[in-house]
Amino acid sequence: MPRTASIPRFLAALVLAGAGLSGDAAAQSLTKLKLSLDWRFEGHTSFYHMARAKGYFEQEGLDVQVDAGSGSVAAVQRVASGAYDLSLGDISALIEFMGNNPGPARLQAVYMMYDQLPLAYVALKKSGMKSFADFPGKSIAAANFEVTKRLWPIFARAARIDPGSVHWMSMDSALRINAVLKGEAQVFGSFIPEVELAARGVKADEAVIFRTSDLGVRLYGNALISSTRLIQENPKVVAGFVRAVNRAFKEGLADPAASVKYLKQRDPLVDETIEVQRFLETIPSMVTVRTRAEGLGAVDMATLAKQVDDVTEVFATKTKPDPAVVFNPSFLPPKADRMPPAGK
Repeated sequence: MPRTASIPRFLAALVLAGAGLSGDAAAQSLTKLKLSLDWRFEGHTSFYHMARAKGYFEQEGLDVQVDAGSGSVAAVQRVASGAYDLSLGDISALIEFMGNNPGPARLQAVYMMYDQLPLAYVALKKSGMKSFADFPGKSIAAANFEVTKRLWPIFARAARIDPGSVHWMSMDSALRINAVLKGEAQVFGSFIPEVELAARGVKADEAVIFRTSDLGVRLYGNALISSTRLIQENPKVVAGFVRAVNRAFKEGLADPAASVKYLKQRDPLVDETIEVQRFLETIPSMVTVRTRAEGLGAVDMATLAKQVDDVTEVFATKTKPDPAVVFNPSFLPPKADRMPPAGK
């Protein structure tokens, strides 16, 4: 009897061991990817953490490592160097890189996140500044890699002022607004100025915000960028990644507060209230008249071609990349699956 009773226990052990091996095998079968964000973990990119936590990547057969970034230039270089498979970065930085590195493309944008570059310059109202025409002679605080500084000639030209008429004060991004509050500079640039001002105790009526979109400048902003190697060797992986991101992106747009909770899980030190507001302030650059009509993620090639012209001129690149190489739309989900949530 003891020997007979031991047989079921032995078989049960084998079953459990097999289950464990199956689980390990399943985990090993997932394709591992490394994604670099453009900046720190913040509210408007919280849906990437949600996609991972809710299993959207896993359902596409992917195991995605999501890392913080240090600016769009670095995000582009991380993919170009092979250190990362994908990144989130400003498409102007991608255009510049491709223009200065002719030959077979090492990376391509595959999904546009910001249909309109969410960029503004900010001054205190007591400075007396009322329009871009007041910028000449003023000091602008910025880190050297920031798009506010790098693309300034495009905005200055649209504002009909001399790009060289302002003085740039180079400093860490975290110190820009402090420089303005202390009177060391008159202007700082920002993606989401309302959140930065509120965090420093500056009331809305104490500042004046100059949005680049008010100049009539149409520039695309951050896009998902993939290595060409991944596109060529495993296009199904890229398509699955884009599907998962698109799914989470739409959910995040529909409920930013719920999305930010996944950011909180990843980084317990974040302030949910601030990060929800950051997401809300970014939505108008993501959900526009154009994306409501054409769906999220896509670009108008004529508009992108104009941006290629402007960026390559400003940076005096060696060559001008083909817009059709800069952005690869073949991985976009069907338009019906890319429509923004109702009411956004």
